[in-house]
Amino acid sequence: MITSNSFIASYFHIVKLVRYYSLNYLRSPESIKDPLISCKRSDFNYYKNNKVTKFEAIKLASKGWTHNKSKGDYFIIHPQLNIEEDTKPFHFLTKSFLADALRKEKIYSATPFQEKVIDYLKTGKHALVAAETGSGKTISYLLPIIEKLINNPATNVNTPKALILIPNRELALQIGNVAQKLCEVTNLKIKTIIGGRTKKIMVNPEFSEIDILIGTPGVISKLSTVGIIKLNDVQHTIIDEADTLLDDSFEERVAVILKKTVQSQIVLVSATIPKNLPEYLKPIEAALTQIISPKVHMPLFNIKQHFLRLSKTSKPSELLSHAKKASAPMIIFSNRNETSNWVALFLRENGLKCSNINGDMNFAIRIQQWNQFLSGENKILSSTDICSRGLNTVQVKHVINYDFPLYASDYIHRIGRIGRIGSPANCKVTNFITGPKEVQLVQQIEIAIRTGTTIPNVDGNITKIIQSKIMREEN
Repeated sequence: MITSNSFIASYFHIVKLVRYYSLNYLRSPESIKDPLISCKRSDFNYYKNNKVTKFEAIKLASKGWTHNKSKGDYFIIHPQLNIEEDTKPFHFLTKSFLADALRKEKIYSATPFQEKVIDYLKTGKHALVAAETGSGKTISYLLPIIEKLINNPATNVNTPKALILIPNRELALQIGNVAQKLCEVTNLKIKTIIGGRTKKIMVNPEFSEIDILIGTPGVISKLSTVGIIKLNDVQHTIIDEADTLLDDSFEERVAVILKKTVQSQIVLVSATIPKNLPEYLKPIEAALTQIISPKVHMPLFNIKQHFLRLSKTSKPSELLSHAKKASAPMIIFSNRNETSNWVALFLRENGLKCSNINGDMNFAIRIQQWNQFLSGENKILSSTDICSRGLNTVQVKHVINYDFPLYASDYIHRIGRIGRIGSPANCKVTNFITGPKEVQLVQQIEIAIRTGTTIPNVDGNITKIIQSKIMREEN
């Protein structure tokens, strides 16, 4: 005889079975095998063939992460098989020596996006170039500049024909090195100027022909103001990492420089699209053609992204566990200089070699620490966002966000240190999530993945964001 209790139990058992089979066996074999998002609670898993309508509520694994009981929860965004692009050999370059120089660096062909950028910049028109980090933007703007300057080199001392503005010294030196390699068999003169020695340069200036000048805004604005560097003959002005250089904190120095290069082609290059142009760029806004990669502002799909909901007290032990397992170069990002210092000290005290770079450090020490990391002497680098922009870190396989960033643009730049052209396979990022503001950005990223859309509110003007927030709080 079947009792009412046993009937109810049987009913719910059948309901569970139906739900299980509908969630798993009615999907295609490929989607079951390869989830795009896997979660601690499997009912939050997301598969490639899942479709979310605009009227349907989006199930988020991170929905309850503001609650203390969520500690220990996690979800993983799995890398998807890359769809190979139809790359094209650099035969379309008019100077064959450039293709030879690229081959020496093991770069054999251009992506369709790179070819589009190179062809357009040859026209000499203004452009905004935006593409995901690690997509080869640097050579995309260097190649057409070099091709043009071969037949039109500089003739006057300290009067460059091309100017490349960079937000930090490490990146300036890196791009200068790339330009030197591309121009190895030419007579073009490359000069990189960075801050820290500005007074010395002003007291004892050097005078020579310069075809391509690379530098940070502070030193370029000062040297051009006193007349040591003349910008009246610049034909190409590149604002690299434009989302950073268009930040309000750089506005005065960049504006001074661009007033002296109004005759040039102006190219903004960035991994994110600037939301608003500053006033000094308004005159060219209508003539600024946008060349934008379809992947810009998208969470990278070629790397594994692990989101861990942790308590603040568990972060050090979790970090040490990952660091001890590191067999390949790793970068650990913090939001504050003090935390970056502490992370490096903590790992060293536990027997791990760790470089440390942040804005509080003397530049000579920063370069020394960076070189120790690049050479492999130290496999781990602790840093703030000073190392998140533009640096070519193809040797890095693992990024840890010890402090999760509060702004989407910072997350995009940080994870862009891995999964680059030339990076090793199986790159991954591990994110430590502890506070409600961090959870808010995590949820935006998770929604973007589940809906196949871009991350919202990507704005590189962090200074303006902070100032607006302070004003709202005061009002």
